[in-house]
Amino acid sequence: MEHQTTETRISVIVPVYNTEAYLPACVESLLRQTHEALELIFVDDGSTDGSAAILDAYAKQDARVRVIHKSNGGVSSARNAGIGAATGDYIGFVDSDDTVEPTYCEALLRVFKDHPEIGVSICNRFIHGHPNGRERGAAAGADRVLAPRDAILYAVSIGKSFEGYLWNKLFRASVFREEQDGKPRFRLDPSLAICEDLLLCVEIFASGQSAYFDPTPLYHYRYRESGALRTFDDKRMSEFAARERIEALAEPFGKDVLHAAELSHVKSALNLLAAAKQSKNKPLADAMKKRIGERIKPLLSARDVSLSERLKLLIRRAAPVLSLKLFNRLAK
Repeated sequence: MEHQTTETRISVIVPVYNTEAYLPACVESLLRQTHEALELIFVDDGSTDGSAAILDAYAKQDARVRVIHKSNGGVSSARNAGIGAATGDYIGFVDSDDTVEPTYCEALLRVFKDHPEIGVSICNRFIHGHPNGRERGAAAGADRVLAPRDAILYAVSIGKSFEGYLWNKLFRASVFREEQDGKPRFRLDPSLAICEDLLLCVEIFASGQSAYFDPTPLYHYRYRESGALRTFDDKRMSEFAARERIEALAEPFGKDVLHAAELSHVKSALNLLAAAKQSKNKPLADAMKKRIGERIKPLLSARDVSLSERLKLLIRRAAPVLSLKLFNRLAK
């Protein structure tokens, strides 16, 4: 199918690895976009199921679908390949097990037209299958242009705003075409398995890019227990290298921004501590206790961290497994 249009072109990058059960719904939701000037770049990252064949079939049906087949290198490698191949005026990201509303691209693009000074347009998301019963993301900071410091603050604040995912954001393509020392300035770090997307967002905001967050949920995120955030292996530990880099980027923007990044760091370590105790992994538990101990003290005395957050930190450090279960139950 050919689509002749003079509209502004959006490149949507979809990394794909063994998601054949969800992939057709994802592709169809993108093909139904009300904004038709699309370049849909699906990066098959060495899938071993039927994903590659599904993508190739769609590419034959619709000229907007481009497929890149590569050996398995991880989601960051796949996204980087898509960024390098993108030719659109704007670049967005969708995960292959998720879907989007028909107006997803149109609405994100409209924000740029209304606020030409921004570098990133953001929407809210629906959440499907979350064990705590969450149905949509929080909307703090919505409906206004966010200066770089505020964009960083909301990106790093877990569960309070749009957070640091790539898939609910549309970026000016020029951001990804900037060079530094002869190389692309902004790319994902393939050595990181967790928080690589948050790190990239913070790097972009810290470079001076402002943002706008529309609280309308347009992205359908599928919560899957097999996701990287819910596994506990050596790759998971790369998250903390990312968080340390995020804190270094946040620090020049004020203590409140730094403390928000540190709070998310400690919360993640507490989650991993609870998992380590449940699985009786003493070396991991000891490592998390040390990491928490090094970072929790300044947060407990920080005026910009709420009293309830400080109390939760104390309770979770004292009884990591029991308190995590309790807080999860209260959240339902």
